[in-house]
Amino acid sequence: MKTEFKKVHTYKDLIISSLILLAGVGLFFISKGGGIAVMLCGAVLFMVYKSGYKREGDNTLLKKSELELCGHDKAALLSFLEGKSNEVELHYGHEGGTLLLTVWHNDLLPIAWAQLMEYHEQTFQPITEIIKLNDNQTQKIIAKL
Repeated sequence: MKTEFKKVHTYKDLIISSLILLAGVGLFFISKGGGIAVMLCGAVLFMVYKSGYKREGDNTLLKKSELELCGHDKAALLSFLEGKSNEVELHYGHEGGTLLLTVWHNDLLPIAWAQLMEYHEQTFQPITEIIKLNDNQTQKIIAKL
């Protein structure tokens, strides 16, 4: 079964959109045109500004972090993600190629998923599927983000 994530609103997204919408309402009494423009901006922001993620079938709110890492660390990262190694060192840069480590995680709960990709032919090609990390791996990877 393929793991997929959908973008969702976070509390911060809703607060920002609401504040802009309310600022538009307040401005409407001073300048109708300006107030309407700001209210429209708040309404559009409410519809499109989503910075959180949720996994299909789960209600846990997650954040997405992406790290560009050196290609020399490919074997060590694969070993860590597969659970063969307990330690991981992240070296930022582009020596030996570029790897993209995408991690969806929750800061309060020990929950995380990760996917490793390699830059090849002008795009990032997946090396692994999206992998659920265990508690130990989750704590180590979040500490390095």
